[in-house]
Formats: sequence, C-alpha cells, structure tokens
Amino acid sequence: MHFLGIDIGKNNHKASLLDESGKPVFKGFSFSNTTEGGESLLARFTEKGVTPAGLEVGLEATGHYWLSVYSFLLEKGCKLHVINPIQTDGWRKGT
Repeated sequence: MHFLGIDIGKNNHKASLLDESGKPVFKGFSFSNTTEGGESLLARFTEKGVTPAGLEVGLEATGHYWLSVYSFLLEKGCKLHVINPIQTDGWRKGT
C-alpha cells in the first residue's frame, strides 16, 4: 500500500507519495486542477509502479476545488479520504 497526500489549491495542487514504511517516493509534485493535471499525477505514481488499487489518498475539502481531483481519482479506483481543513490545521499545530 502507498499513501498519497494532496494539498488542494485553486489552480494547482501539490502531491507527495509515501511507501508503506513512510519513506517518500516523491514529494512536492505540482499538477494543475484540470483533467490533464490529473493524468500527469496518475502517470507520476504509475511510473513508480503504484496502481490506483494499491493507493490510499488523503486530501482536504478546500472550498469546491477538491471535487474535480476527487472525482477523477475515484473514477480511477483510488481509495479516498476527505479531511476537514480544521482537523488538519489542528494536527499541524499539535492540538
């Protein structure tokens, strides 16, 4: 199993991929909030030998900007976890 975290933005998102031990496979990969951007993300993790079925994705529900990448990855067969930004802010602050 691999873990993909996505930082959602208006026009661009950033993704980092970790393996089962928590070791980075890639980090800071930027992709646009378009179908072409989603395809570039898919190509990035599949070139590392990671399939959508072997991937868990976490992303924040930031405005409505997360919906397109969520729909794209769901259609590809990824297991998705949508997280409230208030929760991630609390985790970041250690509260």
